[in-house]
Amino acid sequence: MEKQLVKVLLRVVQSQEERFTGSKTLRGFLDDYNIGWIKGATCCFDAPSKARIRELLLAQGIPPETPPDAWDGLTRAESLALGRDEKWAGGPARRDRVAVKTLPGRPLLIGREPILLPPRCHLEADALEIAGNVQHDTVLLVENWECFDRIHAVQLDFSAAGLNPLVIWRGGNGEARADASQNFLKTLNRPVWAFVDYDPAGLVIAATLPGLQGIIAPEASVLAELLEKHGLEDRYCAQLPAAAPSLDRSGHPAVAYLWPLLRQAGRALPQEIFIGLD
Repeated sequence: MEKQLVKVLLRVVQSQEERFTGSKTLRGFLDDYNIGWIKGATCCFDAPSKARIRELLLAQGIPPETPPDAWDGLTRAESLALGRDEKWAGGPARRDRVAVKTLPGRPLLIGREPILLPPRCHLEADALEIAGNVQHDTVLLVENWECFDRIHAVQLDFSAAGLNPLVIWRGGNGEARADASQNFLKTLNRPVWAFVDYDPAGLVIAATLPGLQGIIAPEASVLAELLEKHGLEDRYCAQLPAAAPSLDRSGHPAVAYLWPLLRQAGRALPQEIFIGLD
């Protein structure tokens, strides 16, 4: 059985009611198992029907008295105590993971011993497990994976972020996630510098980071020249309607400095432009 069906059936057997909204899930159950009956827009289950459903749940290893939301927030290992399918745990299996590294040649300080990582290597870890052991004074958050992976080849001055910042990937939708890195920064409570795309969406990401101190960027004249030569007008225009209101209201000095430059250029510049740039 799928998790959604199990949750619906648990609600049925734990309810004193006989009639339930005829959802797609319940109607499919009636078609497959021939338990209960349909009456108009509702699905009906009397006491004998509910008894048969309890037997089905027990056959799946699920006690009928299990709360329907019992799997929400569990790890896969923990979910096995409630049922046979570890995939029923709420959220991705690696939802609290973060990807971290350092600038080239500097030690990663998240445990008892310093770790020196080769270029294009990082460490993926459970955010809650390492948060209390992080010995870096500052954090450098990198928006895109390629720049994070090849931070050793990025031609920008990162000195504003400190001598040895913890470099963290903002994350995506799968392994290390954007919401995990956001929560990680809140837990760390360290000064944060952002290395993001030079576009409206990138500035919004930076402006919403906990502890933001500044945004890594080249000098204004250099940025203006790169926007003119390599900037993407379509990308800027597509992001503008959603991002402009919050950027106009932002009182952060770094945003207030960069936003007018982008406005004037009317273009967006991907951060990857600085990989190997002379």
